[in-house]
Amino acid sequence: MRSRWPLHPPPGQGEALTSWLQRLASVYDMGLDQLVRYDLALPGAATAMKMELLDLQAPEALITALAERTGVPEKQLHRMTVAGWVPWLLDSLQPEEIPSSSYETYVRQDSVLLAIWERPQREVMDWRAWLPLVSKGRPDRRVCPACVETRTENTVVLSLIAQLPITLSCPHHGRRLAPAFGLYEFVGWENRKIDERPVLRSITIQDARTEEALTTGKVTLSRRSIHAGVWFRLLRTVIEEISTPMSKLRVRPRRMIESIWRETGHPVRAGIIGAARTFESLPWSQQEMYLEAAATAMQLVEAGEIQAYGTLGHLLTAEPERTVHDVAPLRD
Repeated sequence: MRSRWPLHPPPGQGEALTSWLQRLASVYDMGLDQLVRYDLALPGAATAMKMELLDLQAPEALITALAERTGVPEKQLHRMTVAGWVPWLLDSLQPEEIPSSSYETYVRQDSVLLAIWERPQREVMDWRAWLPLVSKGRPDRRVCPACVETRTENTVVLSLIAQLPITLSCPHHGRRLAPAFGLYEFVGWENRKIDERPVLRSITIQDARTEEALTTGKVTLSRRSIHAGVWFRLLRTVIEEISTPMSKLRVRPRRMIESIWRETGHPVRAGIIGAARTFESLPWSQQEMYLEAAATAMQLVEAGEIQAYGTLGHLLTAEPERTVHDVAPLRD
């Protein structure tokens, strides 16, 4: 049994594991790498551990050691990594046993905007929903500018979900997330000019639903509440449908998807021409467009401006009004 650390600030709501570890390390005037390698890792494991992958899947030995050091339950620590959200957020972190099976079960098992028979056939190998985390040899990082401006500690608290291409805004400040580097003690912005565009209501609603999924395990839609796992698959399916090459669609679905992109104000398919590409492989600038288009599509369905023909499409529409006729009382 490892001794308890005398000081250990609690993890924030939805905070990523490395963000909390960095805050713990700063309490003892250490670096993240030092804390993990010399106080949490098992002997012989330190040299093989990559700090940038801890938010994806932390070694069990590290989770156990961290729970002993801080008193935070192991289950809570697991939820600070992507692996802790299997199978809600994604089916598995393990390699596919059957080629294209992950993609088929996650994206093509149901449909939202398009009828299942309207979608062109497609195979995607070695695919995992919403991943990879690592780009150009380092983790993708997105942070709210207001969170940086109003921080009270030396470090920035990073949420786990903000590091995945699944939300666009900060649930606390309502500002757009911005790609950043450095982080923790120092934050630098990848773009000199931070995107100050207002967050549209459709985006706010979509991001609030994702936040609800992660905090309560369910999402409240127009018709009823659904499991968090259904929400993540519904959102990813909408993104897939609006990424379909126009040449692969019949007239009606093509016009519907074109109208969604037109309403969003972005070029169709975020400017991609030709064969379909997976959302996870796109740069953040195009992923932003897809998330906005998905939010717009759901808003149009819920407002009754377009019809969703998919197996999950009815979840976005309100229950139809039912007329109750007066019935004469029965006579004796």
